[in-house]
Amino acid sequence: MRHFSKKGKVSIVMCILLLLLAACANNSEGDNSTSVKETDDVETKPVKLVFVSNDPVNNNRPGDVQDKVHEIILEKLGVDLNAILPATRDEVSQRINLMLSSGQQLDYFKTQMAKALELYKNDAIVPLNDLLDQHGENLKKAIPTDLWDKATVDGKIIGIPSIPQNTTPNVLQIRTDWLENLNLPMPKTIADYENVMDQFVNADPDQNGKQDTYALNAGNGGTIEELERAFGPFFMEQGMEWWQDEQGKLLPPEMNPAYKDMMAKFMEWNNKGYIWPEMILSKRDSRVKAIANNKIGSVAGWYTSTIVGGLEVLVKSVPEANYVPILLQGSGINKLDKVPVDPSVVVITKSSSNPEAVMKFFDFAATREGFELTTLGIEGESYKKLPNELTEYIGEAKNDWNKAKYYYLYAPFTYVKFEGVPPWTMDSWLESQYRKVLDLTEQLPSFQAVDYNVVYDKSQWSSFSKLNDLDTYLLEQKVKVFLGEVPLSDWDTIITKWNEIGGNQMIEDRNAQFNAFKK
Repeated sequence: MRHFSKKGKVSIVMCILLLLLAACANNSEGDNSTSVKETDDVETKPVKLVFVSNDPVNNNRPGDVQDKVHEIILEKLGVDLNAILPATRDEVSQRINLMLSSGQQLDYFKTQMAKALELYKNDAIVPLNDLLDQHGENLKKAIPTDLWDKATVDGKIIGIPSIPQNTTPNVLQIRTDWLENLNLPMPKTIADYENVMDQFVNADPDQNGKQDTYALNAGNGGTIEELERAFGPFFMEQGMEWWQDEQGKLLPPEMNPAYKDMMAKFMEWNNKGYIWPEMILSKRDSRVKAIANNKIGSVAGWYTSTIVGGLEVLVKSVPEANYVPILLQGSGINKLDKVPVDPSVVVITKSSSNPEAVMKFFDFAATREGFELTTLGIEGESYKKLPNELTEYIGEAKNDWNKAKYYYLYAPFTYVKFEGVPPWTMDSWLESQYRKVLDLTEQLPSFQAVDYNVVYDKSQWSSFSKLNDLDTYLLEQKVKVFLGEVPLSDWDTIITKWNEIGGNQMIEDRNAQFNAFKK
């Protein structure tokens, strides 16, 4: 074994240190530049974000504006938005479910709060509180507090809520030009309205010399439920919302004694020929065509259901044609139902590659610059601004969003309000009608249901697996009663069976969460 003196050991150590220092000095410039280059690559490399477009109509627009919008977002935020484009609306949810179940990258998508709640319980989406605090300043300013509350579960915000354009969307609308043709005043009570219905059917309101008109039709869905939602407030104290009995227990509207009075009126009106006979069995196109063909005096349902393809076509041959929303005075609350919102929310998934980048993009889209870019495209190329904050598309079809060079593809939210900016900013007959009907409905008195602010977690209900069957059974029985196939006197028996197949448990489940919310 070789032995070293202390002096020799120190000399060897010093030599090793000098060699190491020399090596570091020789390589320090290269090492540092490599390190900086790697850091720059990380910082400048775009973050790929994947989302599913929930409206196939907006996909694959002609021209290059969509690509330019994509590039502007890429340059501003460093995010590379990759849209999955389902061919139909039915394929949207199918594609989302497939991507979630297979673990594919899916950074965000829009869904209803009820579905978001289910996903949150299954640990498929991320809570957003911290992300909003760090990167959501514009979002928190743009969205009202009550909507954030509706998107919150156990103190956790689970989605970015979209602002509804109309919180009282279910309404009865009537033809004012037909009233004028027949020299009839605007109806104020149900009795007044019944007189108008009779005249609309029998007194030739369209002045064509034929008895070929009808007093009432349902809106987009053509269902009994649309009649219920529009007329319910004229018969019941909570309309078609759940109500409380004398003990404070929440019960469904179908168990309200006044519900049978309303159904009796529907049956009477149907038997007298006031209601368009094809309402239940028709498709939406047929109902819209009936409006366009000048056959329908009033419509119960979604506030825009009279416009697209209906009144839009009718005014070309009957320029004075017009529908306006009305309230009738009956035995109910006689106000428009401020519908408890199950808001559409945009959620960030657990498979997101970069939740922070997603939130930064959302926050940009909540600014006016970001909202206009993601909804209308590029000013001067796909649209231009007009006086009074209105806009029009650039091209031959200045007011037709179907033919616009760009429309909504990269917008994560349906609607964001900005002071002084009207909803539906397009300077077109169609959007002016939307604004008009919205303004008229907002002027009418409204009410909130007793459980308006409760966010029900139906996935936790014992009756959860039976909810679809309960809804289907009740709707089937309503149609049979309406058509006279089952007598209205059997309604209590129908409710008894509904309770037996799970309705009683659903009532208990709802009341349990309602009472927990009140505490």
